[in-house]
Amino acid sequence: MPNVLRLLRIKQWVKNLFVLAPLVFSKRFFDPSSFLLSFTAFLIFCLASSAVYILNDIRDAPLDRLHPKKRNRPIASNRVSVRTAYVVFSILLSASVLMAIEVGLKFLACIVVYLSLNVFYTFWGKYLVLIDVFCIAAGFALRVMGGSYAIRVSPSGWLITSTFFLSLFLGFSKRKAELVSLDGNNHFQRPSLQFYDLDLLTNVVVSTGTGAIVFYTLYTLDVRTIEQFGTDKLYLTVPFVCYGVFRYMFLSMHRGEEDPTDVLTKDRSLWIAIGLWFFSVMMILYLGR
Repeated sequence: MPNVLRLLRIKQWVKNLFVLAPLVFSKRFFDPSSFLLSFTAFLIFCLASSAVYILNDIRDAPLDRLHPKKRNRPIASNRVSVRTAYVVFSILLSASVLMAIEVGLKFLACIVVYLSLNVFYTFWGKYLVLIDVFCIAAGFALRVMGGSYAIRVSPSGWLITSTFFLSLFLGFSKRKAELVSLDGNNHFQRPSLQFYDLDLLTNVVVSTGTGAIVFYTLYTLDVRTIEQFGTDKLYLTVPFVCYGVFRYMFLSMHRGEEDPTDVLTKDRSLWIAIGLWFFSVMMILYLGR
């Protein structure tokens, strides 16, 4: 059972918190029914993402055995059989789809597109330069859209665009860290790395990080945003976003951190910045008047 739980990569579920963003920005955080729907959507994306990770591990097991860290994954180390992995994958996939049907058709469509996108990524997308990171970023955008449809609100174009650029920033930062720490096996492990170079990735990381900050700033200053929330003070949360992006950039460039989840869970400064951002957003949106 511990190895099966490791197969789910529960630590990666933190990425699914993007599903809750529409709940916060629709000012329904304290509405019990909306909160329950949003939490259900979060849980469904957790099941779906774990199913995707299992499929990816089954596909990559031969290469994972050549990697100094990934060879310890349950399937690569033979602590979980491929047959057992397929059973768990089928259960998670079925549960996520069946639960999504209960939430609503638009949310179900997001889950189906998310699963299809990740199947494409697992078998083809990960081998294509730039497309590999765009697939990951699209998955985060689908989380925000799914969170919106779950609580019956229209997805915010600003929020989706900001999320997309932030995800591109994180994805390309990871590729750069992988390229910097390249060893003899990394081109095997991630074939698309052979098409990247440090100059390209440095420029892309800076531009996507800048884009995430700019789009979020424009969202806070937009007239419709001010009218919707009844306050023009949301721009006060921008410095926390800037610090978070720059801090992550620092960690990926100077400490060689690769996995965004590891960076988030290990770095206290990032946790403080995210906490202050969330607290300030809640104060402004819900107590702004």
